Amino acid sequence: MNCLLIEDDEVSRIQLKGLLEEIGGIEVVGEAYDVESGIDLIGRYPKADLLILDVELPGGTCFDIIEHHKKLPKLLFTTSHEQYALSAFELNALDYIQKPISLDRLRLALDRLDTPPAADHHSLPPLQEDDRILLCCNKHRYFKKVSEIAAVLSDENYTHILCSNGRRFVMKKTMAAWEAQLPNELFMRISRQQLVNTDAMDCFEVKERGGLLWLRGIKEPLEIKAGALKNLQALVKTI
Repeated sequence: MNCLLIEDDEVSRIQLKGLLEEIGGIEVVGEAYDVESGIDLIGRYPKADLLILDVELPGGTCFDIIEHHKKLPKLLFTTSHEQYALSAFELNALDYIQKPISLDRLRLALDRLDTPPAADHHSLPPLQEDDRILLCCNKHRYFKKVSEIAAVLSDENYTHILCSNGRRFVMKKTMAAWEAQLPNELFMRISRQQLVNTDAMDCFEVKERGGLLWLRGIKEPLEIKAGALKNLQALVKTI
């Protein structure tokens, strides 16, 4: 696989090439260090498979480079700046990695290169705890880590996403799709309608036919049925 690298810091370029060499299967065929040379680089390698690029560069940002080309390789952003993530994902970026870059984090991003566009939950790429996703509310889009999701609640073909800061989102995405993507070591399907982050669970109250479950950061508790309560109790070790 052919890769282009746009990075103004020489040390970062050397380190990144070392990580790519350790992973294997990817050859850096061209490098650039600023906006002008980046524009030229992409023009000289129109059939490159992957473009790894920093955001802030001499002469502007990587987005100044991108707007000069109608056809681009798959994009992987590496940067020290979190504020550009939304713009990156609006370009369908493969990933947005904040420096310093670890071998495991880079390998995880590159694993997604071979993931085809998903039409159903069986082909959706799995999410990791530290992955960032976009959640929409009215005209605003919010940048959230997977670990910030406290619960996902089913509403037919829609789901309500409760985040640990109390914000609530609604998406046209099935519970099955969420369950397939979210890390199963962190999220548990306690009922047909409820998928919860087990690390977000705070306490529950047992009632006659079920109970109430409080999640950290969420003001109102979830009503849970007796079957869900048994699933929760199975998580607790005897002391």
